[in-house]
Amino acid sequence: MSSMSAGVDVAGRGAGRPCDLHAPSKVGRNAPCPCGSGKKYKHCCLEQHEREAHVHHTTHPLEPGEGRLRQCVAYGRKVYDLREQLEKLTDGRVDPDIVTYVVAAAVFFCGLLRIRSFNALEPKLGEKTFINLVGHPIDSRSKLCSADTLGRVLRIMGIDGLRAFAAHMVNQAERNKVFREGWVGSLRFVALDGWEPICSYHRHCSECLIRNVKFKHKDGTEEIVEQYYHRYVVAMLIDERFDLALDFEPLLPEEMRPDADQHECDEGELTAARRLLRRVKETYSWLDVVLGDGLYANGPFLTVVKDLKMGAIVVAKKQGDEPLREALRIWDRMPPDSTFEDEEKRERVELWDCPALETLSSYDGPIRVVRAEITDLNDPAAERHTWCFLVTGKATKLTARQVVRAGRGRWHLENTGFNQWTQHWKFEHVFTHNGQAIIALYWLFFVAYNLLTLFLYRQLRCYGRDRGKDVTQTIVRLVDEMNDDLARLQESPWGA
Repeated sequence: MSSMSAGVDVAGRGAGRPCDLHAPSKVGRNAPCPCGSGKKYKHCCLEQHEREAHVHHTTHPLEPGEGRLRQCVAYGRKVYDLREQLEKLTDGRVDPDIVTYVVAAAVFFCGLLRIRSFNALEPKLGEKTFINLVGHPIDSRSKLCSADTLGRVLRIMGIDGLRAFAAHMVNQAERNKVFREGWVGSLRFVALDGWEPICSYHRHCSECLIRNVKFKHKDGTEEIVEQYYHRYVVAMLIDERFDLALDFEPLLPEEMRPDADQHECDEGELTAARRLLRRVKETYSWLDVVLGDGLYANGPFLTVVKDLKMGAIVVAKKQGDEPLREALRIWDRMPPDSTFEDEEKRERVELWDCPALETLSSYDGPIRVVRAEITDLNDPAAERHTWCFLVTGKATKLTARQVVRAGRGRWHLENTGFNQWTQHWKFEHVFTHNGQAIIALYWLFFVAYNLLTLFLYRQLRCYGRDRGKDVTQTIVRLVDEMNDDLARLQESPWGA
C-alpha cells in the first residue's frame, strides 16, 4: 500500500499510537510480558491492562484532540469534507424547523456507532454528548429531533445527493492515491452480488417484492403464505486490506419496472446489476474489472462489461454451458499447465488455462477460461475444491494464478460486506419501512462504513495490524472505543 499523500494525514497526527494508556506501548501481543512472568503478553497482563484502560476511558472527560471518535470526525472533515457534504443534503420539506443536516448527521452517527435502532437512538438525541457530536445548536428545544422525524425526513430525502456524497468520498480517496497500486496486477476491482437484508410476513410497502413461501407453524402444520422482502445488487470495491461500498440498486416490483408493459413479474438480479454497473462505471471511471458469481456468467452481462471497456472475472459452475463445456473437453486428461503451493493458506493449486474460446453465441468476442483445483496441505486426503472462471477484457492480461486470486477475492463482498453489515451494522433491522427511506438510510450507513474503513486502514495503520487480520473484529473494537468516547465528549469535535 502506498504511503498517504501530504493532504491525507492532516487529521490526528500520531493517531497510530496504541490507545491503551495503561499498557506498555511497545509490547506486541506475542512478546514476553514485561511483568517478568515469562509468559506471552496476550496470556498474561494484556486483559488487565485493557480493563484498566477501559475504566480510564469511561470515567475521564476527553481532552481536546483526544479519542478515536474525535479523530475520526476530524479526519472526515479535513480530508473528505464531511461537514460540507452533510450540509448539502436536501429533502422535500419547505422551510422546516429541523434542518436536513440534523437528520442526516444523526442517522450518519447512528450508523458509525452501530446503534441498533431509532428507538435506541432517541434517548441520545437529547443527550449533550450526542448533540455535541452532531454539532448543531438546538435553540429552545430539549433534543435534536424525535425518532419519528428521522423516519419522515428519510422518506423524502434526495437520493441523488446521498449518492453524490458517497461518490465524493471514494473519488477523493482515489485522488489521494489510496488505490494507486491496485490490488492484483495493478487493476482496480469491483464485485457485484445480490443482497437481501430485509424480509417480513406482515410489514410491507409499495416497493416490497413479494414471493410465496412455505411457512411452518408451531404446531407443525404448513401453509403457503406471502413474504415481503427488499433485495438489492451491491457494488463493492475489493482491495487487499480494505473494501469500500460503491453503490447499490434495488430490484423493482412489477408495477414499478420501467418496462412493466413487457413483463408480468418482479425484476431479476441481472436486470438491476446491468443498470447498476453502467452507473458505477460512469461514477468511478478508474475501475477496471468486474467480479461476479455464477449468475453473471452469461453473454448479455459480459456484453455490457465489454461495452464499458472493462474486464470481467466471473465464476463458471454449469459444466454443460459454453464456453466451460468446450474448455473441459480440451482439458480432458491433460495435466495442469502449472502448479504452485501457497504456504500462507496451506494449499496446493493446480491450474489449467484456455486462452481464447468463442463458443458462447450470445457474446461477440473471445473468452478465456481458467480452472483451479485446490488441495488442502493440512489434509491432503480431503476432497479437492475446484474453481472455474470466465475471463474477458482487461482481466485477460492477468496470469492464471492472479485470476484465481482475484476471483476468490469476490468473497470479500460476502464476508467483509454482507455478513458484517447484517451482524454488526444492523442493516437487517427495519429502522423505517418505506422503500425510499431504507435507501436513504443505507446510503448514510454506507458512507459511515467507508469513512470508518478509510480511517482505520489509512490513518490508524498500526491499530489494524496490532489487532490481527480479521477486518470485522478490528472494526468492532474501534467502534467500541468510539462509543466510550461519546460518553465523555464535552465539546463539539467539528472545531470552529
